[in-house]
Amino acid sequence: MTHPRDDEARRIVDLVGGDHRAAFGIVEGQLAVLVLRTQVLLSLSGIVITVTGFSGRAIAQTGDLARVLISAGILIVLAAALTAIGGVLKLRWLTQDIADDPLTTVTRALALRDAKSRSLGVAMILFGIGFACYCAAIAQLLMHPR
Repeated sequence: MTHPRDDEARRIVDLVGGDHRAAFGIVEGQLAVLVLRTQVLLSLSGIVITVTGFSGRAIAQTGDLARVLISAGILIVLAAALTAIGGVLKLRWLTQDIADDPLTTVTRALALRDAKSRSLGVAMILFGIGFACYCAAIAQLLMHPR
């Protein structure tokens, strides 16, 4: 029984008419998309951290719940950023996995793509949770102005 990734590699090679360099390029393009999306997540994380630097104290002074939420939010956003950096931006060249068989090379590249996709998925979930905590902390400030 073959792995779904093997089937995908074969379909990609068939799609490009057996041109292994083009098949390799398709996966390379998919990896570039993952990096781009990771950069967006890191930019958003940077904005959250910057805003916290400016208004975090005012939010935290709202009360215990706001303090817990903003602290949890910023730490979870940090965890998201670290997950994205370590899982997606960790450098691994596709050419390190070139095999004698081009189909094996494409399959290995797809395995790398899948691993990076999982890391980005986890990072996005963490970011969403952290951002929700952060927004709830801001809501505390808005509901209880001093």
